[in-house]
Amino acid sequence: MKNNAVRLVLAVATLILGAAGEELLPKVLEVGFPLLLAAVVCFAVRFPVAIAILVALGAGASEDAISSLPFFTSVSFFLLVGTAARLTQLPYLIAPFAFPLYQVWLCLWTPDLSGSVFTRILVSFPIGVLTVAAVATLLSRVERKAAVHEAE
Repeated sequence: MKNNAVRLVLAVATLILGAAGEELLPKVLEVGFPLLLAAVVCFAVRFPVAIAILVALGAGASEDAISSLPFFTSVSFFLLVGTAARLTQLPYLIAPFAFPLYQVWLCLWTPDLSGSVFTRILVSFPIGVLTVAAVATLLSRVERKAAVHEAE
């Protein structure tokens, strides 16, 4: 029971800090840092399915809200990325390509997206790689400090 409470607190804190970070961090050529998308990948790999789904739903809804995107645009993509990360053998190889694909996804569903789609894809790849590496490292350290995976 204690582990479930710790996991829930960690998930909620990650969603709050990720949404705040995405809103406050600077944008590079109209492309921000995908903190919430990286968190979805990390939670999909390390946590039970129920928590991974809830994090994907919360992260997608937060992304839609802070970016003024149409309803369920980010939620559907985040659920797809979480599923792909969970089912494949190399989730951290999929994660850097998820952010450029997300830019294409946004261009498909949002007609008035600022910036060229090609520029956004080129800029999003290195930003996605750095963000996934940073979030994965930070979350693994926090998990160890909080003893999330300890036996009860």
